[in-house]
Amino acid sequence: MRWQRILKSILNINKMVKTAVLGNNEFIVGFQLAGIKDTIEVSDNPLNDINKLKEKKEHGVVIIDEKIMENLDKHDKEDVEDSVDPVFIPVSTKVEQDSLKRLIKKSIGVDLWK
Repeated sequence: MRWQRILKSILNINKMVKTAVLGNNEFIVGFQLAGIKDTIEVSDNPLNDINKLKEKKEHGVVIIDEKIMENLDKHDKEDVEDSVDPVFIPVSTKVEQDSLKRLIKKSIGVDLWK
């Protein structure tokens, strides 16, 4: 019996978690191109979208547009930040030109601006 509990624990630890992305169309397109299939375009009520993701228990990680987080009231923002299942990771779309150039060159090995 004990070995079954240990085995079950190990299997749960190594279980892959699904990732989702929540944001406007421009935000989620890049993630779709990167292969993330679970993308949700934010509605007029972003808190409702967030709560639906929490209720589903389908995703372990949700990448969320930082603009959505900025528009939440303090209590709701803290609630999202404190969420463990799923974990919400705010990502900013603000990228400086030099940083973007460096990231592209690093990822594909070619400087597109030369």
